[in-house]
Amino acid sequence: MSVCNNAGMDWDSLRVFLAVVRAGRLSTAAKGLGVEHTTVARRLGALERALGVPLFYRTAAGHLLTPHGEAIRAGAEAMERAALAVGVRAREGAGRVTGRVRLAIVPEMASHWLARHHASFRALHPEIELRVVVGTRPLDLSRGEAELAVRSPRPRQEGLVAARIARAGLALYATRSLAQRRRLYIRGPEDVRGVPLLVYTPEFHELQNAAWFQPVLASAAVALSTNSTHLLLAAAHESAGVAVLPRFVAREDGTLVAVSDEVAANDVWLITHPEFRRDPRVRATADFLKRIAKGKAGIE
Repeated sequence: MSVCNNAGMDWDSLRVFLAVVRAGRLSTAAKGLGVEHTTVARRLGALERALGVPLFYRTAAGHLLTPHGEAIRAGAEAMERAALAVGVRAREGAGRVTGRVRLAIVPEMASHWLARHHASFRALHPEIELRVVVGTRPLDLSRGEAELAVRSPRPRQEGLVAARIARAGLALYATRSLAQRRRLYIRGPEDVRGVPLLVYTPEFHELQNAAWFQPVLASAAVALSTNSTHLLLAAAHESAGVAVLPRFVAREDGTLVAVSDEVAANDVWLITHPEFRRDPRVRATADFLKRIAKGKAGIE
């Protein structure tokens, strides 16, 4: 399928087009671009008029690509990669470490690791704006959704650069009062009789995959399963049971103690795209993250 009148396909219009493709809604795309909802609607309408074809179906579920929209998506993404490369090379030559770096990271690492180091980062790089995108959905770095990501496990997507920065362990934790009252230390199924477990949902199996823990998990009374580390931590505080928690989250909490060996240990990876790696601001941010990943205030 061909789309005519390429004069209307300037990069700014295609940047708006891609934002709507990825967000699915004008309001969400506008927020990501830092502009008004009406600006996105106007630019998108102008692009469709210039091309002479509709690019989206407007539905109650959001904006869905038409066949015409699908036809220009690959070309728009190619222009996006080219624009990113131009910006990287320009900053590389300028030598000044300034601008915005988007970092994708899971919630518990953002709140219990990165936040405590932010002041140090600002002191080192006062002209870098660190935009932290928190969530469990992996962002697509090849499409420019972020410049850096901290992830576990290592992503399978090709064309990315991955550096192992730490190995994060998880164990079972309980309040001191609960652990002392029950004389808790869990080594096998017999140690969890009458002890409620607070665990991750099955899709997060890698966070509790130690071989010794599987019979425990199978035989115990699970009082709570969730995809939220913060909820597990809050429930453990209330003595609702024994919770699976990352060591870097639980160790700073004086009310909790470990009552097991590790239930998992996973490599933590710092991910970027080869084009971003040459950018001085991204390189400076990556070097800082590698440095703070280890040690007493790290994520190991």
